[in-house]
Amino acid sequence: MGKFKIPKNRDISEMFAGVEEKETFETAIWEEEQPSVKKHKSAPKQSAAAFRRQFFDEDLQEKVGNLLLEIKLAYYKDGIGDISLEVVKNGRNIEIKTHPKKRKKKDGE
Repeated sequence: MGKFKIPKNRDISEMFAGVEEKETFETAIWEEEQPSVKKHKSAPKQSAAAFRRQFFDEDLQEKVGNLLLEIKLAYYKDGIGDISLEVVKNGRNIEIKTHPKKRKKKDGE
């Protein structure tokens, strides 16, 4: 038996060149029907978190982060290590209020 070399990297049209498909009951049914119009899927819906995050872009995050760092350093210079942040809506404005974290008293103190 001689060796038959199988060519590599051929596309589908090259592989099936000269081959005719025999009509069967399966293919005959499909040819009679009109091709249905495929519905295009709408863009995937954004999650609620992703929708909210789009308003707080990277530039705004950097500006707010720098201001919060300045405030944190000012508290640190006053001897206060940990601060709490509170976000409040005031009309059409948003305020970020800072205050020192309240320490929980231990039973022994």
